[in-house]
Amino acid sequence: MKVPFNWLIEYVDLDKDINEVAEKLTLTGSKVEEVIEKGKEIDRVVTGKIIKTEKHPNADKLTVCQIDVKDEVIQIVTGADNIKEGDIVPVALHGSSLPGGVKIKKVN
Repeated sequence: MKVPFNWLIEYVDLDKDINEVAEKLTLTGSKVEEVIEKGKEIDRVVTGKIIKTEKHPNADKLTVCQIDVKDEVIQIVTGADNIKEGDIVPVALHGSSLPGGVKIKKVN
């Protein structure tokens, strides 16, 4: 059975690390086969508001977006076709990490 840690802490007062809880559960006879920490690989991803969109001048299926990410307005290029001005979207900033070892870098 899979049990979300957030669900477990609603019923039990836990102030320990998830791996420590898994170890304690195993010692009580409730075998924990694996601990999956979703999002652990994700770093430097924020939300931003699309302020402006325009078609990419050299690619039919790409869109150039100006996105307000609170501290600054950045330009990104995306292949998403379901976006519009005013949308709040996830933005992987320069230097961010994504699942699978993907690193995002700035391209000029």
